[in-house]
Amino acid sequence: MSQIQSFDATQSRFISNPERNEGLVGGDIVPPPFTKSLTGRGVAVRPAWYHRWSGGVVPYEVAGNITVNNSIFIVNQMRAMESLTQVNNTQCISFRPKNASDLYYITIFNGSGCYAPVGSWGTYNGVRPVSLMHGTYSTCMVSGIIQHELTHVLGFYHEQSRPDRDSYVSIQWANIDPSQAFNFDMYNDTNVDTQMTSYDYGSVMHYERTAFAINSSGPTIIPTQNTSAFIGQRIQLSSIDILEIQRYYGCVQLPTNSSTNTSTATTPTSSSSTTNVTTGMLIN
Repeated sequence: MSQIQSFDATQSRFISNPERNEGLVGGDIVPPPFTKSLTGRGVAVRPAWYHRWSGGVVPYEVAGNITVNNSIFIVNQMRAMESLTQVNNTQCISFRPKNASDLYYITIFNGSGCYAPVGSWGTYNGVRPVSLMHGTYSTCMVSGIIQHELTHVLGFYHEQSRPDRDSYVSIQWANIDPSQAFNFDMYNDTNVDTQMTSYDYGSVMHYERTAFAINSSGPTIIPTQNTSAFIGQRIQLSSIDILEIQRYYGCVQLPTNSSTNTSTATTPTSSSSTTNVTTGMLIN
């Protein structure tokens, strides 16, 4: 744990959004320490084996600065994701405590915000930090925030970074601090795989309307195909998020045709059933 900075739960400063951390891509993505960035800001092009966890199994350890109650809550979100993504009563992905033979695993700790790496980082021999803070003035102990960060761990980026995003949302650049504009970069088809899916306003991986706003009374992202769509929900995986994970981990086959579905504003589902559309971002 020497490579991870501990966090004082009696923090004195207010963190308005713990998913917004300076220096991290998208505010909550830990760049891999072993690759050059795509843009100079930590967005990396990496082979698929850096991202997909073998067998869909994510070993983890929980640091000592996470309270027992918060540890239970985090594990409950893991169990929820396992249940939501199962296919025919068979788990598609799973999270389990690491054992002595595990070389690669995530370390969950009470850090200075909510952030995580994208994917498994392959055979990198080092810490894979997942910060889920809980302090006096701010917390990551929200079901959808935890599921958001764990979906990063599974290999997914933010929804509005899709190469087709400009067909579904309008980015209000005038209300975004130029130093934060890189958080709205799009990835191209060479670097990401959308799994033959379309855009999901209801994804747990989508930014909220005022993300990185100079003036928080105005939006930075406006849905264009459904102007009343709620974006940035942090309740749980949408049905489309679920199908994306199932496809990525080979539990559900990709469509045989090349067409994608139209955009949709989904709402979180409380069952393991899925629709026949999906979206999300994962790196090739």
